[in-house]
Order: sequence, then C-alpha cells, then structure tokens
Amino acid sequence: MLLVSLAFALQGFTLSAMLTHMVPMLGSIGFGAMAVVIGSLFGPSQVLSRLINMAFGANLSPPVLASLSAGLIVAAVLVFGVSGTWLPGAVAFAICLGLGSGINSIAQGSLPLWLFGSSGYGAVTGRMAAARLAAGAMAPFVFSVLMERFGIDAALMANACLGAVGMAAFVAVTSAAKRTAAAAT
Repeated sequence: MLLVSLAFALQGFTLSAMLTHMVPMLGSIGFGAMAVVIGSLFGPSQVLSRLINMAFGANLSPPVLASLSAGLIVAAVLVFGVSGTWLPGAVAFAICLGLGSGINSIAQGSLPLWLFGSSGYGAVTGRMAAARLAAGAMAPFVFSVLMERFGIDAALMANACLGAVGMAAFVAVTSAAKRTAAAAT
C-alpha cells in the first residue's frame, strides 16, 4: 500500500502544481490571452479520456490505467518544458494533462479495490487520499518557489522527475501484479 500511496501522492503533486500554475505560466512565456483558451482544453480532455476508457479500456487492468495516467501527466509536463512558445506544444500539453488527469481519477478508485479488495476499502482509500491531498496541497507553493528561484524550465523538469518516480512506482505495481497473476495460473 505504501508504494501505491507514494505513486498517487507524487502524481497528485505533479498534477496540482501544473493545474495551479498552468494559465500564469502560459501567459508569462508569451501566450497572453491564449493561455486561458489553451488551459480550457484540460477539462474536455478529462472527459474524453473517460469516454475512451469506457469504449476501449475494458481489457486494461487498474495498474495499467494508473501507469498510463502517470505517463500522460509526465509527458504533458515534458512537452510543455521543451515546446516553449510553440502553440501546438502548449495545446498538446493541456490535452495530455487532461487525459492523464481523467484516467487518474478512475485509477484512484479502481486500483486500491483491485489490489486490496473490498474489505476495508474505505479506510485504505482514505489513507491513500490523505497522502495525495497533502502532496497536492503543498505543490502550488513548492512549485512557485522552484519557479522563482530556478526558473520555469528547471521547475518543470523537477516536477517531471517527481512524476516519473510516481510513474515508476505504478509500473512496479503493474509488474508485480502481472507476476502474481502468472504465478496463479
């Protein structure tokens, strides 16, 4: 449970930092009023990811969904970090972030149930949520300090690294689940 909690907490940090600072960052690098339009792509992308999951995700296990979500969130941060003022890059950033966030909300409920079962589900998800919410609450402040002291690019790369650690934790959970399933057959 600790590894899954860590992974969700790191994803919560990464996502919260980006959501809080998305429009101001886009505006500060030169997108001006377009920053709001770009940022508005986030919400529809969340819905789109859930629709795609409903239509095509029946064979994806919760660990795979969690890994996919983490990968999309990290990819979004990296795309933003390397695309600069290139409009298609900013659009891809907002869409990837929304897609990852939409799947993340599904994984937060389905992964603990899949891993630990329904007995004590509320207590397990409550403990996991506490870690995720605490990390998400710290993220805007920590990320703003990083931006102020080291610049947007360094803050983005640090955030991507934290997200990548969370992604690696989800991949480890996925691998362990596959090994357990293979051993059971």
